[in-house]
Amino acid sequence: MELPDGWRLEGTKLTYAHDLSGWALEVTFRLDLLWMDGPAELSVVVHDVDASEESNGLTADLLRSIPMGEIRKTGVRLRSQLGYAVGPFGSGVVLDRVETDLEYALMSEVYIQLIKQGFRSPISRLADGWGMSRNTISGRIRRARAMGFLDGPAGKPADRLTEKSRSLLEGHSGSVVDQRG
Repeated sequence: MELPDGWRLEGTKLTYAHDLSGWALEVTFRLDLLWMDGPAELSVVVHDVDASEESNGLTADLLRSIPMGEIRKTGVRLRSQLGYAVGPFGSGVVLDRVETDLEYALMSEVYIQLIKQGFRSPISRLADGWGMSRNTISGRIRRARAMGFLDGPAGKPADRLTEKSRSLLEGHSGSVVDQRG
């Protein structure tokens, strides 16, 4: 897998490195920490004395300029794509896009697994695990229900797969659906 610019993988460490006005920034995700999907280490070290003189040391403004939200989002997505997703998805499917019927069925299956495992906010868990916004996942779940992949009581969140989803998932190697329902 080719990593985006600034990212490197060394053993079980996924690191983003960036020059921050004369300071060397490194944000590291520890893939061996199976319970943590966010960054585990942050390092800001002067590497160009001349360029760093303007900042007058390590300041709050310099730290606020670090795009931690974007770094975390990318790191979580890469972690999942490398097979180190945190939580119930394990190294299963990570859906950057949901366009085909099979992709809607796979996403619906993971959503239902989270509900069955007792997660109170499966949409938030999917968003965190896949490195996407909660609104993106929520919209996809609504579309999946409207398209007939999820079902549940009227006015309540979906709580089961439809026959349409089960038929698509049957025989798919990435699926772990319980065929009983």
